[in-house]
Formats: sequence, structure tokens, C-alpha cells
Amino acid sequence: MITQDGFDRTVASLYGAALNDGAWVSAAGSINDLLRISGHGLTFADPCQTEPEIFFNRFFVGAEHRTDLELLYFRDYYWRDEAIPRLYALGDGDFVYRSELYTDREKETSPAYNEFRHIAKSQDGLFLALDGLDGCGVVWSIGDSVERGGWGQDQIRAIRRLAPHLRQFARIRRALADARALGASLAELLESGRSGVIQLDRRGRILEANDRARAVLAKRDGLRDDGGVLAAGTQTEHAELQRLLARALPVFGARGAGGTMKITRRDAGGPLVLEIHPVQKTGTDARSWEVGALALIVDPIARPRVDPELPAMVWGLTATESRVAVALTTGQTPAGVAAELGCAESTVRTHLKRVYRKLGVRKQTELVRRVLSLEALRGPFR
Repeated sequence: MITQDGFDRTVASLYGAALNDGAWVSAAGSINDLLRISGHGLTFADPCQTEPEIFFNRFFVGAEHRTDLELLYFRDYYWRDEAIPRLYALGDGDFVYRSELYTDREKETSPAYNEFRHIAKSQDGLFLALDGLDGCGVVWSIGDSVERGGWGQDQIRAIRRLAPHLRQFARIRRALADARALGASLAELLESGRSGVIQLDRRGRILEANDRARAVLAKRDGLRDDGGVLAAGTQTEHAELQRLLARALPVFGARGAGGTMKITRRDAGGPLVLEIHPVQKTGTDARSWEVGALALIVDPIARPRVDPELPAMVWGLTATESRVAVALTTGQTPAGVAAELGCAESTVRTHLKRVYRKLGVRKQTELVRRVLSLEALRGPFR
């Protein structure tokens, strides 16, 4: 039987692991014990790409982090797993038994289903799809039930209850990865220039903010510092923000929970996404005794920018090749780049082939990562 205390302990371990790499294995073991499953995996990906980009992925069997299975799956099975396109077609909160993503014929012939799922003890497991950020998705891959009679209703209910906390965990990990701050201490997070980071005390008042967060607050467009208190622009959104803060900073020593909301802006092309995440007290980071919660500000329309001269200088690209490569990092398609440059899309694709050859890459996602790696040469874009 799944108890409330056991559920609360699991949620607390999950929120702790979001900011502490060393706590991952313990949190994964707690999830497996709570749900009575053989293991699980968590993947954050962008399914909109021609070849979906995987931002992070973790496989656990029991309480063991199986990096060997991660490598094996993405090297030998992912590209031919029949369930993948069907999995990426699931909507937010869609819940499906893994066997339902394979036809009867595929259950007999699919290497992914018959070989990898057998090794990972997940043939009779479940998939749960959750929305991430910027059109990306979170996939929670749940292993087999270890109960003698198979899946029970209490397990299914607990999975659905735990799902929003998994989504928050994955979003925080993505935000920290974008900020190049995975594994950073609370103090080091403030040095990140790629995401807005605000530290709140245990009463919800602003302790510190990094430069990007201060710039957002100074504009007072949707989010502001109101006498040391984080405030939203509209009455409805301000009420929602206070609800999230109260949830992350409960009274009487209760465990906090995170949440996400959008912040409407008047003068920008789209809303901000605000992630509120509770911070547990730890003995290794004295700052955590003061900090009660983190507010991470994600701007979906703000992307890193690289000077178009840099790829040409570093890799010997022509000026046009460099402009094409940099344009792709802003999210433009080859057709969009062609319109911007005033040329045919076929011409852009010809330039891309030359860039791939010069850089020794084969996919657009690899090219984007290589180009964005040059951002540090000029410091973070503000």
C-alpha cells in the first residue's frame, strides 16, 4: 500500500535531486520503492526536430543508474524503435501501456521491444508524456510492476500524482542545463548569465538575483521587485504567483513543492515562464539555510546569439556559410534563412552541406551545438 508519508518523502527527494546531482540515485530508488516497479527512465527531448534532440536521459534499474543501458539504447535501438514516433505524438498527461505502442507483429519482430525492453525489465511497463518548455516534451518511461498480480490501481494513482513533480524536476534540470549550471551550488547559480535566477528567503522575500533576472525585474514588464517581494503584473497572475510561493514555502516545516506559470508581457513578443522550486536545507551548502526557494526565469523567445564572424574566424567558413550556421541557432528553418538572405532554399542547403563537411558533423543539432559553443568567446548575450 502506498502511504502519504512515503509519497511525501519521494517528492522531497525528487526536489532535492533537481539541484543536487549526488541525490539522483537516492531519489530514483525512492520512486521505484514507492511505485513498486523494476526501474524507470526520464527523457527530455525536442520532438519537433527532423531528428529529435535529446537534452538529457536517465535509466535506472532498481536504484542503479545504468549508463550502459542509456548508451546501448541510443546507439543500437532508438533509431529503429517503432514506438518512438507514436510516443512523440502523445499529448500532455497521456498515459499508455508500453505494449500498446507496438503492433502484434512488432511484438514478435521488434528488436527494441524484444531485446532492449527485456534487458531493461520494461516490456510490461508504462509511458507517461508531459509537456516541457519551448515545445519540448518529457517522457517518463516506467518499468514493469513487481507486484505479483501486475499493475494495481493504487500504483496507477500514485504515478499520476507523482507526474507533475516529475515534470517540474525535468524542467528545472533543463533550465539549469541551459544555464550551464548543472551541479552548481546556490551561489554559483547566481553567476549564470543564460537564465534569470532569483533566490528567495523562507518568507518569500528576494535575497539576491543575477544580472539577467535583475534586468527582467527592472523592466517591470510582467514581473517586478515590489519592495523586496516578487510580484506579477496582472492581478490574476500575481495571485497565481503567490499560490506557487506558498506551495514552495509552506509553514510549520512541511515539505515544499514546485510549480510553473507564464508571465504575460506587454512589450515583448511572448510571455516569460517562471519556475518556482523549493530549496532544501543541507549541511554542505550554508546558503541553503537562508534560501527557501529559487525562481528561474525562462524567456522562450530569447536565444543565445553568436557573432556571425566567429564561425568564419574559428573554422574557416565563408561569410555566407557562417551567417547560415548562426541563423540556425536562432531557431530558423532553412526556408526562413533563405528568405532572410534573399536566396533560394536550395542555395542555403548547399551552404549547409559545405558547413557540415568543414565541421565534420552530420546533423543540424550537432551543428547548432558546435556554433553555440562559441558563445563563451564573447561572454553571455544580454
